[in-house]
Amino acid sequence: MKIMHITFSSEGGAAVGIKRLHNSLLKKKIKSEIFFFKDYLNYPKSIKMYYKWNLIIFFKRLVLKFLTFRKNKESLSINIIDNLNINSILKKNKIDIVHLHWIGNEMISIKQITNIQKPVVWTFHDMWPFVGAEHFCYDKRFLNQYRPTTRSKGEHGIDLDRIVWKEKQKYFPNKNFYITVPSKWMMKNVVKSKLFVNSNKIILPYILDLKKWKKIKILKKKKSKIKLLFVASSSVNFRKGFNYLFDAINKHLDKDLYSLLVVGEKPKKFDLLEIEKEFLPMVKNENKMIKIFNSSDIFVLPSLVESFGQVYIEAGAVGVPSIAFDKTAAAEIIVHKKNGYLAKYKSSKDLAKGIIWARKSLLDKNSRENIRNIIFNKFSAEQKISDYINIYKSLYGQFK
Repeated sequence: MKIMHITFSSEGGAAVGIKRLHNSLLKKKIKSEIFFFKDYLNYPKSIKMYYKWNLIIFFKRLVLKFLTFRKNKESLSINIIDNLNINSILKKNKIDIVHLHWIGNEMISIKQITNIQKPVVWTFHDMWPFVGAEHFCYDKRFLNQYRPTTRSKGEHGIDLDRIVWKEKQKYFPNKNFYITVPSKWMMKNVVKSKLFVNSNKIILPYILDLKKWKKIKILKKKKSKIKLLFVASSSVNFRKGFNYLFDAINKHLDKDLYSLLVVGEKPKKFDLLEIEKEFLPMVKNENKMIKIFNSSDIFVLPSLVESFGQVYIEAGAVGVPSIAFDKTAAAEIIVHKKNGYLAKYKSSKDLAKGIIWARKSLLDKNSRENIRNIIFNKFSAEQKISDYINIYKSLYGQFK
C-alpha cells in the first residue's frame, strides 16, 4: 500500500502538518510520498505546465482587479481550468491511495479532482472545498448556494464565489471522498454543505511528534520580562487578530512587565507597539522553532477564524500556555484556565486579562507539566496515526 500526499506548497501550516503525517507513516513502515505542486513546476519536464499555470494566475489577477469587487479579502482559488494531470503521476509512481490536502491556487481543476482514478482521502485545511472561491468566509452564503440575493451590499461585478460553488456542485456530489477535518468547528460546517453528502467524514486533528516537541532548558535572566510570542505565516492578515493583540498591549497591559516576539510576517502596526519587541522572519527549521517556543512564557494568537491551529499544540507541547479567542477551533485545544485562556471573542480587554491571568497562574513548573500532559493525551502522533492507517487500509481493501 503506497500513499501520495498532494498539496500546493512545501511551506505554510498545511505543509507542516503533511510532513508530520508523512514522517509518522514512514515510522510505521507505511509507504508514503509527498507531491508538492510548486516544486514540480520547477522540473524541466514541467515547463509547459509552468507557463500555463502562470498564465492562469495572470488572468485571475486581471479578473480580481477589473471585473469584480469583493469585501472578503481572504485569498481565493477558482480552480476551473484544467492544469495538473495527476493520474499520469499516480500511475508512474504506482500509487494506491491519494491523500489530497491544500490544492488551491489553480493547481488542479475541480473537474480533475473528481477524475482521480484512485481512492481519495481529502483533508480540509480550510473552508475552500465546501464554500465558493474563498478559503475562509465570514457569512453563510454557501448554505444558500450563493444566490444573488445573498451577496453583500457593495459587492459587484462577477460573483466568483457563486461560479466556483456551482462548478463544485456539478462534480463533487458524484465523487466518494473520504474526508478528514481537523476540528469539530470544521465538521459542523462541512455537514451543512450539500457538496459532500455522499462522502464519509471524520474528525482527525493534526498530529505532533511529542518525543521531539518537548520542554528543554533555556537560560533566562533572573529579572527578565515575561515574553509573549505571536507566530503566524500571515500575520498581516486581519484573520490572525494581531490588531486585537496590539490593542491589548498598548491599552491594557503594564509595558514594564512584558516583551513581545513576533515570528512570521511583520504586522503593519508592529513598530507602533509601546513595548519591548523583536521580529523574526518565518523560521523553517523545526528545531529552532522548538527553542523559540521554549524560550517564551505565553503564546498569544487571537485568530478570528481557525480551522484548527496547530501552533496551539506546539505551544502546549513544550508547556507554554496559549491565549486565544473563544468561539473558534482554538477552543478544542485550549481548556479554559487549564492550559490557557479563552478570551471573549474580539475583546482586546479580555485578551489582556487572559495574559495577566496566565502570568500569575500558569508559569510555574507544575503548571507547565500539566499543560504538556493535556496536549499529549489529545494530540500525540502515536495515538492518532493509527486512525489514518485504518482509513488507508479500508480504502485499499475496497479498491485493490
